[in-house]
Amino acid sequence: MKFVKFLMSLATLAIGALVATSTGNVLAGVVAMPVTAYGLQVITGGSLYDTTGLALATLAAIPRTKQQETNPGGGRRLFLMATDNITSEWPKLEEIVDGELGVVPTFVTGGTAPTFVEVAVSDNSLKIDEALKGATGYQSWEQSLEVKVAGYTKEQVAAIGKLINTEVVAVVILTDGQRVVLGSSFLGLQFEVMHTTGAKGGDRREWSLKAKQDGYQFGYTPLADSVVIPGLPATV
Repeated sequence: MKFVKFLMSLATLAIGALVATSTGNVLAGVVAMPVTAYGLQVITGGSLYDTTGLALATLAAIPRTKQQETNPGGGRRLFLMATDNITSEWPKLEEIVDGELGVVPTFVTGGTAPTFVEVAVSDNSLKIDEALKGATGYQSWEQSLEVKVAGYTKEQVAAIGKLINTEVVAVVILTDGQRVVLGSSFLGLQFEVMHTTGAKGGDRREWSLKAKQDGYQFGYTPLADSVVIPGLPATV
């Protein structure tokens, strides 16, 4: 069959070139090529175009927030876990069904059982973002989060130190109580941290934590209400 397609391709190109040369019209030669290919397909029963396995791309309606329902922005609580505490990739694309993640991660065994730890969030400072980036055929998701923590104490310094060269999976509880997973154990979020004392008494003395990663197959994802994970509260 491949040899037949090869001969059909040569014949199609030859006829196209012949028509263009004899008529002095390149456009006529271009038009002659698909006509020739169709004629050869009818005669030989073969085809230059393999349609086996092709499927139509399907889209779904994108609903907005329903009327008479609130749609508050921002995040309320933030929980982190180092990716080394999870033994296999989590979450995975195939685990996200109907727009939510319904699978519990598999944790390392031995010693103290790993658990998500909470970052104390200063009011109105936690936000998450996602962006579908790249040209068609090369797109992937970027995920990021930002949060501020007020103060400067030795306990904060010790805890921040544990983020050095550490990738994490994050769970954010949004203002409406929904739990959302960011990052993955395969490709964790990486933090940049800054602290400022401010210049005068009324200035904000705080930590600013920003984490970002790209190359994901999915954006941040709602965690199903049925999923119970150590250290995470149930959906509010």
